[in-house]
Amino acid sequence: MTVKQVIMSKKLFSVLFAMLTAFGASAQDIDDDGASDEQSGVSFYVGADISSAYVWRGVISYKGANFQPCLEFDAGNFALGLWNCNDFAGNLKELDIYASYTVADQLTFTLTDYYSKDENSTDPVAPYGNYYAHETGHTFEFSMDWESNFGLDASMNLLFYGADKKWWLEGTDDEDKMNKNAYGTYFELGYTADVKGVAFRPCVGAVFNQSTWYGDESGSHKGFNVVNIAVKGSRDIKITDRFSLPLYVSFGYNPQANDVWAFAGVTIGL
Repeated sequence: MTVKQVIMSKKLFSVLFAMLTAFGASAQDIDDDGASDEQSGVSFYVGADISSAYVWRGVISYKGANFQPCLEFDAGNFALGLWNCNDFAGNLKELDIYASYTVADQLTFTLTDYYSKDENSTDPVAPYGNYYAHETGHTFEFSMDWESNFGLDASMNLLFYGADKKWWLEGTDDEDKMNKNAYGTYFELGYTADVKGVAFRPCVGAVFNQSTWYGDESGSHKGFNVVNIAVKGSRDIKITDRFSLPLYVSFGYNPQANDVWAFAGVTIGL
């Protein structure tokens, strides 16, 4: 790594550390009486999903069975977590780090660092520690998620740094611009309703600009494109009086790629 790359990496780490510190300071505020950890809402979550496929916002990321462990620390309105996805053959490796802050139990702001690597891919991915803008395999995203108290939810997600580049310009007259950020922006609207103990959530998601993160076809389309029309059903399956196993199934259609998908999974959480 060159001196310039080291400087860029340090600058990025400094910004992320400052944001996480600010989040943490807000989360650690307690009342004048001095609330305990339990009273202030400090907790840990350890869980894992076993899923028949990995679909992300209407895009089929992996078609086979996979394992998705998660570790999260919560303190008040602040959350800091790790999410991982691995296929059982050991070829797919994804590690995401996120920090979020929730306002008034309805609006959540999240900063996510995505990093994934497919051992079968012919496209090389930079090592995990490389955060240099034109080389890194990391992609940073800022998200806003809103949940109403009557079932409606909406989210806006912006990829703003890293591997979301304008790769479709390679070999064109604008090839010099292909290392510029594409700023892929995704919006999703959903609604959750309980029907006889089953939580159903239909949703529609769209991309507002070109970004190869949302499928191979996205590079050949300009402007607004619907990429995700889906419905998810979930229900807790009672095993014993003290233990239930959450089961979910999801079906979807990606109009941009003209492709359909379906998967099922279970969640184990502590």
